[in-house]
Amino acid sequence: MDEIQRYILLFIGAALVSNILLIRFIALCSFFGVSNEMETSIGMGLAVIFVMTIASAVSWIAWKYILLPLGVGEFLYIPVFILIIAGLVQFEEMVIRKISPVLYQAMGIYLPLITTNCAVLAAATESVKPGFLKLNITYRYSFLEAIIYTFGVSVGYTVVIIMFAAIKERINIAPIPRSLRGYPIAFITAALMSLAFLGFSGLFGL
Repeated sequence: MDEIQRYILLFIGAALVSNILLIRFIALCSFFGVSNEMETSIGMGLAVIFVMTIASAVSWIAWKYILLPLGVGEFLYIPVFILIIAGLVQFEEMVIRKISPVLYQAMGIYLPLITTNCAVLAAATESVKPGFLKLNITYRYSFLEAIIYTFGVSVGYTVVIIMFAAIKERINIAPIPRSLRGYPIAFITAALMSLAFLGFSGLFGL
């Protein structure tokens, strides 16, 4: 298998086969909380793509060249990664507030909560400690592999949250029984989407 094909499979596996939301059920709080409007979902998805990808790159460098040489990687990687993510989120929050105040208001509390979004931390951790999320990967990622993997995870997150927002917009005008409105129908919809994504299992041998 050549390098380019391996990178493509790594991306597809991260985005679809092991989707962070529908297969691993990580970061469901933002999934249900932000996906009420298409614009907000797109904004949140792009924010997560930026933070997750950059955080992975910086975390990989910190792990490889600071934490491991000092012999403190196994003890301090989580607080260090959270510190990196928090700094990136603060930067992104300032940029969004300046460029699009409307989007900033729409995203509300969920934008700063990217700092504690378990999907971002989990992806950054998986990029330096493959197998952390129980994927069938036995090698350590190189820097490029870490970037491709976390970019795939964040793209998978974004695609699903936008799909869910589009479905919810249709659900809001559908004649649904009162007892199922709100979160009940949202959970049912998410479960059906999860079943659909299970169809990617085994794709290209992943």
